[in-house]
Amino acid sequence: MSASVHDDVAARITALRVGEPPAPDVSLAASNVVILGSSSRGGSSIFAEILRRSPRLLHFRGETNPMFRLCGLHGESDALEHEPVPEGLGRALGWECGQPTRQLEGDAAIWRFAIDLTVRLTLQWPSLGFGIERVHQAVREVLVALRQEEGWPEGVFVEAQAFHARLLGVLRRSWPEIHPGGYDIDRGLLLARCPGPWPDPFLPELLVEEPPFVLITPWRVATEEQLATMPLVVKTPSNAYRMDWLRRFFGKATVRTLHLLRSVAASVNGLYDGWRYPGFHSHRMAVPLQIAGYTECMPGGDAWWKFDRPPGWEEYAHARLEDVCAFQWRSAHEALLRTAGPDAFRMRFEDVLGERSRQQRSMEALGGWLDLPLLDELGPVLAGALPVVMATAQPRARRWFSRIELLTPILADPRHRELMEALGYDADPHTWG
Repeated sequence: MSASVHDDVAARITALRVGEPPAPDVSLAASNVVILGSSSRGGSSIFAEILRRSPRLLHFRGETNPMFRLCGLHGESDALEHEPVPEGLGRALGWECGQPTRQLEGDAAIWRFAIDLTVRLTLQWPSLGFGIERVHQAVREVLVALRQEEGWPEGVFVEAQAFHARLLGVLRRSWPEIHPGGYDIDRGLLLARCPGPWPDPFLPELLVEEPPFVLITPWRVATEEQLATMPLVVKTPSNAYRMDWLRRFFGKATVRTLHLLRSVAASVNGLYDGWRYPGFHSHRMAVPLQIAGYTECMPGGDAWWKFDRPPGWEEYAHARLEDVCAFQWRSAHEALLRTAGPDAFRMRFEDVLGERSRQQRSMEALGGWLDLPLLDELGPVLAGALPVVMATAQPRARRWFSRIELLTPILADPRHRELMEALGYDADPHTWG
């Protein structure tokens, strides 16, 4: 996407915010930043969603990549290294920083939510011109229907998928170019609420936010006081290659890394599924890809790279898909081992998926590192069904066993065995979970 298109999208978003009190500049106001570092498909989306249930933590609504793109931070790889900090990025991210809320009571709150939705739609569909009045009308129509037909209480936002499925159906009356398949919504719900036809699969034309698109909820923007006193969790897998740059960006804050681990087997299996799933497009290629196992069988497989682009990705533009996935896992964790710092906290995603005692031990240790009672706050979340976010299948332990023949050469690679050892895993794959 050209710089002029980015500038146009940024200008439209700025216009939508006219009249609102300015958001804090997170680059100046944040004092305690926790970078949730992981590989793509390493469990960070699910884990970040769990952490969102704590009232003592701040987050961004989604990943930081869309705002980075709008501010001109998009190079040949996801590493930023010597890139300057763009003017206005801290303020743009300030609107995205805060906490979710279920409260949506009164005309003023609904209007603010409609502004947030119009901003997000502009990031997701940059070629369409969304008017705040029409989006506001659609929000009100959907809320009335949800209260009458599904029993939503007045002033309460109950569930994101139910709301967004209906909202897309209403918005498509005015903007039929909206493709419901671009969202992280149950397909059966989409088919029921978004009358077709709409082509399958969804391939983006212009990209600012990467699909599957974020389903936003009502949001409390963080205050400067909250940013000065509460940890801000930053979750974007591409940030594995940006730790030094992020320390510059959050120059007044203590920046620490929560390094979320996941075995090479589970991560490569998840990446392999993701590359062959109708979503996760991240970079349109100027030169066609020839990735065996992807290019020949997926629509757009010659044009779209998926997930993060580590430095040196060009060497894998003609590789086998399983080798691309292993490269992405290896590159992220090698970068985090180099740059996370001596005070990093390492935690296995397998413990999050594991038995109750493993979950409790890991969350108690994380709470000690953060000096927060996380186990008390998040124990009920861990005891129930884990949230399914940006998933190609229901998360479960050892799902990778079904692809063991494909993964065997990956597991035998000395580079991966040595890195697994450095990450603290046993040599026997059957112990990984």
